[in-house]
Amino acid sequence: MKIWKSEDYQDLEDLREALGWDYWMEEGPLEEVRSIIDRVRREGDAALFDLTAKYDGADLRGPGLRVTERELQASREKVESDFVDALRVAARTITSFHRRQAWESQFWDSEEGVRVGQVYRPLRRVGAYVPGGNASYPSTALMTVIPAQVAGVGEIAVCVPPGKGGEVSPHTLYTLFHLGVREVYRVGGAQAVAALALGTETIRPVDKIVGPGNVFVALAKRELFGRVGIDMLAGPSELVILADEAARHELAAREMAAQLEHGGGARACLVSPSRRLVDLTAEELERCLGLDSRLTEPQAVVVRDLEEGARLVDLLAPEHLLIDTQDLTGTLNHIHNAGTVFLGHDSTVALGDYAVGTNHVLPTKGAARYASPLGVYDFLKRTNIVFSNPRANRNLGWVVETLARVEGLAAHAEAMRRRLE
Repeated sequence: MKIWKSEDYQDLEDLREALGWDYWMEEGPLEEVRSIIDRVRREGDAALFDLTAKYDGADLRGPGLRVTERELQASREKVESDFVDALRVAARTITSFHRRQAWESQFWDSEEGVRVGQVYRPLRRVGAYVPGGNASYPSTALMTVIPAQVAGVGEIAVCVPPGKGGEVSPHTLYTLFHLGVREVYRVGGAQAVAALALGTETIRPVDKIVGPGNVFVALAKRELFGRVGIDMLAGPSELVILADEAARHELAAREMAAQLEHGGGARACLVSPSRRLVDLTAEELERCLGLDSRLTEPQAVVVRDLEEGARLVDLLAPEHLLIDTQDLTGTLNHIHNAGTVFLGHDSTVALGDYAVGTNHVLPTKGAARYASPLGVYDFLKRTNIVFSNPRANRNLGWVVETLARVEGLAAHAEAMRRRLE
């Protein structure tokens, strides 16, 4: 584990840069992603077949792009009974949590007498990207589909990368079947994002795309933003543990090991004023991880005190933050930037990944400074409502005319003046 000391740096901004968390998306495959998007735009389904064969090694001309109802139903026979039981509990907790996020339309009268308000409407059609291929992530299906359903989205299309034989994980398929999703496509990568955004002969375009993926997926979402809404540009998974001498080093080490298990550049950093905790955690981590060169090296920072540690956390703005200190509430009050905060050594991040109900699609790469976890609000849009009357126009008309003249917009002023005659 690489260990840093805050006292060696002039300020925390320099330390953040040294830690290497001030990074952005790789630009390497950008031109390749643009080429993929262009092919899907020009060739439609034909491009999806060719690109899936190229990148996933799967020939979909036999099974087709869309997963059939029969395949969805048959997935039940391919999953274990304990998975079915666990899925039902997870779906219940996630639904319960997200139902508390729903917002209601409201109207009120301003002091000047105008009836104003906001109307919330669900998006009509969204696309969810669920990573797949040789892996299986039914939990991401839960996290992306359930908030959309709670929001009242009418149509949900899901794309999942296929395996070499064109198959999709039965665990993911059964999860979608359990949730009532019937529009599922065995397409992944940038081509899936392009198909959802632009449409093909088989896949109708959506209004917004959500869900994590690799750098190809993230770059495609960035390129197509504006043509379609996106949730966020997800990067490698992140964990910061802010802890003092009260923390248990063996649990801290296991938590960091679990985070690094994600691979793909996942980051784990322990921030503590206790050098003893840092050293013990480093020793335990070495036993957990060995010398696996595929994993990003874990990090630790020895800070002067917890207040400085909290300031560093805010600069990093991590996806996951585990606070394990004597005064949990006091420490939490110093934190402004984090995707999800876990309090106390009993609150493993794995609870948030699977079972407690909070969403695991979270802002990364410092985006927690301005962004929030995926939720119901990502599938709702607001429309402002104005219902004026002669009295309100008399109260506000001079304001409109004055500001419009200053901005050189005579027609605006005239439109208001006509209402006052």
